Amino acid sequence: MLKIACIPAFNEEKVIVDVIKKCMTYADRVVVCDDGSKDNTGDVSLKAGAIVLKHEQNQGKGHAMKTLFDYAKKNEVDVMVTIDGDGQFLPEEIPNILEPITKDNVDIVIGYRFEDNEEMPAYRKIGNKILDKFTNLASELPFRDTQGGFRSYSKKAINSINITTKGFGVDSEILVDASKKGLNIIERKVTVI
Repeated sequence: MLKIACIPAFNEEKVIVDVIKKCMTYADRVVVCDDGSKDNTGDVSLKAGAIVLKHEQNQGKGHAMKTLFDYAKKNEVDVMVTIDGDGQFLPEEIPNILEPITKDNVDIVIGYRFEDNEEMPAYRKIGNKILDKFTNLASELPFRDTQGGFRSYSKKAINSINITTKGFGVDSEILVDASKKGLNIIERKVTVI
């Protein structure tokens, strides 16, 4: 079973090496999409042992995610974990969001970040609430956190999901698309730093 960790990244050279090295403990490969970084994100990722897919110009998180999904499809990946390159998530929790995929026949596991509003930083509350509401209205699904970038996907999900959004709406688009296609989606609590 081929398991990969995918990291969309933009200007993350200061923290991404630590994320990559920790992900390597839980994945067969770590793949970074350097989305037109102006710093050395791509170089440090390569030196840390990741496969680097580079966009010459910044095209947005959605395009980076599409590049990562395309890589997973082309390489017949069985399980894919996505994790942000900014160090806000703990790669040590990868087994927690992989287990439902590998043992329970789940298609997507969403790592939800905030149990309640007390845990969420104030500057994120408004934007996340708007995006969460839009996603939940569009898909009629009761997810607590539609914007988190820490998720796992089965082979069925990898091959079913079509990404067209270029920006940050990609996380919502994936859930809407997956729900329309009848994929089995659950949530697991994850730590956010």
